[in-house]
Amino acid sequence: MQPTNSHILDAKPPPNTFVVGDWNDAKTFYAAVLTAKDKLAIVHQATVIKVCRNEQSARNFIDRHRKKKSVAKLPID
Repeated sequence: MQPTNSHILDAKPPPNTFVVGDWNDAKTFYAAVLTAKDKLAIVHQATVIKVCRNEQSARNFIDRHRKKKSVAKLPID
C-alpha cells in the first residue's frame, strides 16, 4: 500500500508572503508571493507589477501604489 501525501494540499504560505486588502475586491487586493530567487513579486489584478528584494520594500511599494491609485480616482471639479 502506497502512502498518501494529503498534507501537500494544506495551505502553508512561506514566511515572507502576505496579502493586503479585501480578497473579494480586485481593485484593493495585493499579494506578495515568493519568487524562485527569494524575492517578492507584487501581484495586483492578476498582474505582477513589481519584484521587490525584501518584505519591507514590498510593503512600502504597496502603500505608495494604494495611495497613488486612490488619488487618481478623485472626481475632478
